[in-house]
Amino acid sequence: MQFDTHNFHASVQNSNQNGLNSLKRPNPDKYFAKEGVSALSHAFEGKIAMHPGMGGGSTPAEEIQPLITSLLQKPLQGKTVAYIHVPFCQTHCLYCGFYNKPYREDESAQYTDTLLAELALWRDSPAAQSTPVHAVYLGGGTPTALEAEDLERILKAARQSLPLANDCEITVEGRLTNFDARKMEACFAGGANRFSLGVQSFNTEIRRSMGRLGTREDMARGLELLMSYDQSAVIVDLIYGFPRQDMDCWLEDIAFTQSLNLDGADCYQLNVYGQTPLGKAIESGSIPPSADIPAQSAMFAASVEAMTEARYRRLSISHWARTSRERNLYNLYVKGSANCLAFGPGGGGNFAGNFYINTPDYDSWRQQVAEGRKPVSMLQKPSSHYALFRAVAEDMEQGCLNLSALEERFALPLDDIWSPLLTQWQRAGLLMRDRGRAVLTMAGQFWQVNLSQLLLNYLKLILEENDDLAA
Repeated sequence: MQFDTHNFHASVQNSNQNGLNSLKRPNPDKYFAKEGVSALSHAFEGKIAMHPGMGGGSTPAEEIQPLITSLLQKPLQGKTVAYIHVPFCQTHCLYCGFYNKPYREDESAQYTDTLLAELALWRDSPAAQSTPVHAVYLGGGTPTALEAEDLERILKAARQSLPLANDCEITVEGRLTNFDARKMEACFAGGANRFSLGVQSFNTEIRRSMGRLGTREDMARGLELLMSYDQSAVIVDLIYGFPRQDMDCWLEDIAFTQSLNLDGADCYQLNVYGQTPLGKAIESGSIPPSADIPAQSAMFAASVEAMTEARYRRLSISHWARTSRERNLYNLYVKGSANCLAFGPGGGGNFAGNFYINTPDYDSWRQQVAEGRKPVSMLQKPSSHYALFRAVAEDMEQGCLNLSALEERFALPLDDIWSPLLTQWQRAGLLMRDRGRAVLTMAGQFWQVNLSQLLLNYLKLILEENDDLAA
C-alpha cells in the first residue's frame, strides 16, 4: 500500500493547526496500561502469547491453487528466507502445543523423498529464483531426529533448489538427545552453519518433569562436541517460568549457559496452553502451577541483567549473541515483511504478505506432493496496510519504535496518531521518548507483544475512521 505524501503533509499541517483532535479517534482508555503499580509485573491483566499481526482476508479453498500459481510467476522483492518443517518428535514435551507425529526410523527416508519432491515443484519458478535467500531454517518438530544421511540430503537439496545468498544462514533446530557425531558431520556436509538446540533448562529434575530426555551432563557433552568442530554458530534456547523453577534455578541455568561459551542464547517465557499435557496436568493438580506473571517478569529482568553484565549483544527482545557468528537472521527477517518459502507438512510461508500454510496432515501432504501439487491448505491475502503493520512489529521486536523513520517511509503522522497511547505508556513506565523514537523500558520489553498488538489495533481503527490519511 503506497500512501499519498501530499495527504500526509496536509494531515500534519491540519494537526498542527487544530491539535490532536483533528483526527477521529476511538476511546484510547482500553489501550492504556495500569498506573500506580509495578509496570514490570502488573502493567496489564495478562500477556498476549502470540506475536502481533493484522491479518487480511482468507482465500476460498477452490481459489488457493490458482492464486499460488499466479504468485509463483511474480518476482519477489526484498528479503527472502526459507522454512523447512520436520513434523517428527521422539517424545512429546509436556509444554509443547506443536507436537504432531512420533518419530519412526523407517519414515526418515520416506519424509525426505517427499520433501525433495516438494522443493523441486518450485525450483524453476520466477518467485523462488528472483531474489537471494538469506536464511534457511530447518525447524519442527525435531529435525535432528532424522537419520544422518537424510539430514545431509535435505540440506544439499535446499542448496540446489534455492538461490542461497553467499552469506546465507542455514540453521538446523533440534535436541541434543541422539544428535551424535555422525549426524553433526552430515549437517556440516550439507552446509549447515548454525544450530539452535532446545535445551530449555539444564536442571535435570526440571527437564525430567517436563518430559525432556537427558541430564545436564548429557547436554554439556553434546554442546562441547558440536562446538569442537568449530564450523558453525551454536546457540541454545532457555525457558523461564516452569513449575518448580524458582529464581535461583533460572539464574543457575543462565550462568551454566554462559560458562559453556556458546555463540548465543535465547531466553523465552513459558506459555501454558490448556490443550497441552502440561496445561491438563496443572488443571488436574498433578503438577504445580507454572510461575505467575510477576515471577516471570522478574525472571525476564534477571536474564536481561545477567546477559548484559556478561557483555552479550542483544539481537532482539529474547535473543542474545556472544560472538559475531550468531546473527539470528531467520527470526529477525520473518518477524518483519520478508518473504518466506515454506516446505514440509505444516510449514508456513509468505509471498509479499500472502500468508500460506501447508497441510499439517502428513499423509495428505505426501499424497498432494506425489500428485505434483503444492499442498497448501490455507492462504490469507494481505491487508491493505500489511507493510506498515509488519514494520511496526519488527521495530517493537527490537525494543525501539522509530517513529521518525516510519513516518518518512509510510507518509503518515504516526506520532500524532499514537500520541495518547505513547504518552500514557510513558507515564506508566513502559517506554521513554527519545529524538523521534519510543524506546521500551525493561517493563516495556517484558510487555512488548501486548504493546505491539495494541499499537496495531489502535492504528487500524484510526486508518478506518480517517479515510483522508491513506490514498
